[in-house]
Amino acid sequence: MKRRSILLTFLLAIFFASCNEDQLVDTTVMPEETTTGKNTFGCLVNGWLYVGGRYSDLYGTFSPQPSIYFVYNKSTNKMNVEVKVKDKGEGYEYLAFTINEPVENEQCTFTDARWLDKSSLNDNSIELGSGTVKITKFNENEKIISGRFYSNENKPITHGRFDVQYR
Repeated sequence: MKRRSILLTFLLAIFFASCNEDQLVDTTVMPEETTTGKNTFGCLVNGWLYVGGRYSDLYGTFSPQPSIYFVYNKSTNKMNVEVKVKDKGEGYEYLAFTINEPVENEQCTFTDARWLDKSSLNDNSIELGSGTVKITKFNENEKIISGRFYSNENKPITHGRFDVQYR
């Protein structure tokens, strides 16, 4: 019985630890611009700063997952991005977009940018448009992508930057 209690306590501690906010991430400043795979993300949407990397457990599983989620599909040459930017208690808000044809030291586009509100009460999506990405590093061996991005034609994303290890 004592072992079962210890095991249950340990599992609950892991579960709650995986859902905590990382207090080391400063949400009041844009992360520095790096190209080393630091797993940083920040952008302005309608003048408000949103910084990724504060939360774990992106998809509600027991295993900790990063809140900055870049997935590269080599066959389509597209990078799908989801970044958890706000904890709502009963759910999260995400910024999502697709980077098309990333090439190091080149400009490319991002499309399908949207703000997603995922919670038990809401499942809303707000379109944020498309824009330009300047890839400063794209290393398929190290699985690092870094760059800057901004919206085209007075859309809500005025500028952003990222430096992540992708999947």
